[in-house]
Amino acid sequence: EWSVEAGDWTFLHTPTDAPYRATVTLRASRIPYEVEPDDLEALRDGAVTGVETIPGVHVERVEAETVASLIDIEIEHTHDADPTASEQPNRRRRWLRVMFQRDVQFSVSAEADDGDAFSYWRPAFMSLMRMAIFADWTAEMTGRSWEALDAAVGEIGPDGDDLE
Repeated sequence: EWSVEAGDWTFLHTPTDAPYRATVTLRASRIPYEVEPDDLEALRDGAVTGVETIPGVHVERVEAETVASLIDIEIEHTHDADPTASEQPNRRRRWLRVMFQRDVQFSVSAEADDGDAFSYWRPAFMSLMRMAIFADWTAEMTGRSWEALDAAVGEIGPDGDDLE
């Protein structure tokens, strides 16, 4: 069972008995402006530039696309982890996905030691990255907004229909 550390960011930590340690970080926040599909290049370049400030970084993969009004950016990279006083820096691998819809940014970051640890957790990371959806984008695709139904009583089915 993953444990949760809440705060400005939400951190999920692997179980203590897991063969390798990993961390997943989630964050959703409002940003001071509304993004549009034409902002894809600037947002992608800004994200890559930010990642490139990490010590010892090597960017291995960058993918960015728009689907309707959703902007979706993925960056996979390795970097030097901050060593504690008792250990040497080690290489970490991070898979970062950042999605934008209007004035909301949603980020998912999955990280483990480079090599066997990341390979071990990659299937779980893949599921997490592919299952993370932006509710507004889903509403745009189905024609039914969660915002309009937020105050509605009842359960909503997979097609956006009321189940009651």
